[in-house]
Amino acid sequence: MIYGSFLAPIHEYTDLPFRLLCQKYGADATCVPLVNSAAIARDAAKISGVDAHPDERNVGVQLVGNEPAHIGKAAKAVSDAMPFVSWMNLNCGCPMARTVECGGGSALLRRPALAVTLLSAMKKHSAAPATVKLRINGDLAGTAALCRQFERAGADFIIIHGRTPAQGYSGRADWELIRSLRGRLEVPLVGNGDIRTAAEGRGRVENGYCDSFMAGRAAMANPMLFCGRAPQGVGGRFRLLKEYLSLHRRYLGEPNLQDVKLKALNLFKAVPDAAALRNRIARAHSEEEILEKK
Repeated sequence: MIYGSFLAPIHEYTDLPFRLLCQKYGADATCVPLVNSAAIARDAAKISGVDAHPDERNVGVQLVGNEPAHIGKAAKAVSDAMPFVSWMNLNCGCPMARTVECGGGSALLRRPALAVTLLSAMKKHSAAPATVKLRINGDLAGTAALCRQFERAGADFIIIHGRTPAQGYSGRADWELIRSLRGRLEVPLVGNGDIRTAAEGRGRVENGYCDSFMAGRAAMANPMLFCGRAPQGVGGRFRLLKEYLSLHRRYLGEPNLQDVKLKALNLFKAVPDAAALRNRIARAHSEEEILEKK
């Protein structure tokens, strides 16, 4: 099982309406980001906070944590409550301080045996395929060694972001390492990092770097990326924002102002002479002010 293109799971950004917007414009698979496995393991009612929906295609749920029992309980809770979820994902790549300080995300790269045990727990308790997302683990040899352990633990596919945790989002993703890694694995490999267009992603697949591609930051500025299009001018970006807001009201209710601002600021990042428009958005006191065309 592998999909052509993935929207990357981005904490506090890729919510249900944004994922649906990207799927409308061609994303083959999406993922609910950074679901706290400990919270669900301790209180099953917390599953209500996972915003996966049957209207999504090939949606995954990404669990974060460092306790095998928590990962197992959370995976089972998701499987039981949301049988439409197509895949589960273990986060071994998030470099955010809050996640790392709790022992999850990229902190697991320093504890490979635990990371593999977590994936095994997910595999055992999830009805959906089990996957892992990680960053470069030191170098090619270290990354390949860990990925082969994930394979043996039953990973159905692996997602690799071509940066180390220390890089954050600076520098360039190491696609040569990704291509070398693909040659050492039996399971499909999804490549992530610096994909700006669908053509670029497809090119990576066609040239043997990976079996599928994942895009994140570029999709924040252009949710139409996956179908090879971009919004036309400022008007096109306002229309995309309104589509997002309409989906939000349909599925989640009224959006809060900070979320509207965040989506708008990213959508208008790429327009010429964007500074004045983005400044107005940042200073707006209502959604109506944001949507005003001046």
